[in-house]
Amino acid sequence: MSSRPSGWLRRASRAVVPAAAAFVLGLLAVPAVASGDAGFAQTVRVTEQRAMRRLAATARRTPPGRFAYFTVGNVWKCSGPDGWAAGYVPGGLWSCYQLSGLRWWRDEAMARQAAIGAARLTEDSLDLGALFFPSYARGYRLTGDPRLRAKALKAASCAAQRYNSVVGAMLSRPRGDFNVIIDSLMKSQLLWWAVKNGAPAEFAEIARRHALTTARDFLRADGSTYHIVYYDALTGAVIRRGQSSGYSQDSTWARGQAWAILGFAAGYRETGDGDLLVAARAVSDWYLAHLPADMVPYWDFQAPDIPLAARDSSAAAIAAAGLLDLARVDPDAERRLRYESGARATLASLMSADYFSSGANPAVLLHGTYIWRGGITDRGIAYGDAFFLEALLRLRRLPPAVPALALAEARGGSGAAAAAVDGDLGTWWGVRGARALDLRLSTTQEVGAVRVALYRGDDCAARLRISVSSDGRRWHFVRQTMTSGETASYETLDFAPHTARWVRLQCAGTTRGSVGRIAEVEVYPAL
Repeated sequence: MSSRPSGWLRRASRAVVPAAAAFVLGLLAVPAVASGDAGFAQTVRVTEQRAMRRLAATARRTPPGRFAYFTVGNVWKCSGPDGWAAGYVPGGLWSCYQLSGLRWWRDEAMARQAAIGAARLTEDSLDLGALFFPSYARGYRLTGDPRLRAKALKAASCAAQRYNSVVGAMLSRPRGDFNVIIDSLMKSQLLWWAVKNGAPAEFAEIARRHALTTARDFLRADGSTYHIVYYDALTGAVIRRGQSSGYSQDSTWARGQAWAILGFAAGYRETGDGDLLVAARAVSDWYLAHLPADMVPYWDFQAPDIPLAARDSSAAAIAAAGLLDLARVDPDAERRLRYESGARATLASLMSADYFSSGANPAVLLHGTYIWRGGITDRGIAYGDAFFLEALLRLRRLPPAVPALALAEARGGSGAAAAAVDGDLGTWWGVRGARALDLRLSTTQEVGAVRVALYRGDDCAARLRISVSSDGRRWHFVRQTMTSGETASYETLDFAPHTARWVRLQCAGTTRGSVGRIAEVEVYPAL
């Protein structure tokens, strides 16, 4: 059975692109979404702080070994460590650690996910991608702690054992016919991470085949998706397709479509496989073309009571994270702009008073739908909160829309400071310990961001402190944050605008050692 659905997928993508282009390039009827809009950037900074306060309150109120799931009234209903979404709780805490660089978040994430890591893992363990990718794999990227790496690698190994080479996919639920759910694209992400961190190379091919099989069998001709596909485990033939969570077998469940955007965008980023790019474009274009005006989907796109149907803010958050990934890697500039605009418009809506919780509900986002058939609608949902923060962090990887400010000088306490401003990602300013890299602008002016590339930043993360000065002697601290550990390219770290002549960057080593290596840094005005 072939794993390459090239022709079918390309025909499908051509069918959905015109409608999506007409809708999205029509400026998206949501304000304050343009790259370079200082109002949007300021709203993001304020929202990040408000979200962190809510997650901190939830963490302090939740007993050890329990994981926020969805809200009932103004209280979190919790699951145990085996709940399918438990990994997104520490995932949200790791996002807060990256945003702030504060050790409290690291300690809380480590303590919270310990119950997940304590479970005995076998090839029958469920939801390993959702449990271990946002928790242990993410934690390893931000800490370099080998214990986290070992746990995540074990989970990846167990996930790989669920692979059926005849079907070309990893089993999702161990009951009935061999089945795959679209959420299981998270397993592929775990396997790609694992190969970069010591797992056998064949795991990458398992992940790619799983993603390609999902692209072939889950996408309809117009780019919409099924949620679940059942296979004959002996022949690999499709037995039936449907929706275990959607309105009907032929409808399009909003969160399933969002999982597809996230998973196929990641698949193309990891493999460069053109068929996964076609799939990512198809599901993204269909999604954007069928959204309501405020960019937050109804729980199912064919729900019979639209426009009174429940919304799903968690689907919007997942989709925004995937669209931002695609906006960074799609080779077509027009499409990159389309996906970035769609993601920014979605985040603008989620940050508004219509969806961001500011009252007694302890969640970050309101109006999520977990299970419509179970009546669990209009709730705060923990994984929606986690992906919302992830999407905000992914904004950092997009290039600023404004030009960098001219620099007159770069100096460091030691090391070749000029190497950090020579435009070459292959050279770096490297020092041991808490040394500073000082950048003098050509004139005193308003500054609001630095764009940093860490040498081998896809293999390590660093905590950075940013300060500004008008005279190079008296310094004003403006932000502490961390790089992601996921890219060797640039990440944009913004802060409240200040008038300054000097910008200082302090980097006290990385998760790989005490030497901090900054490949490139640029200074920008307010974004």
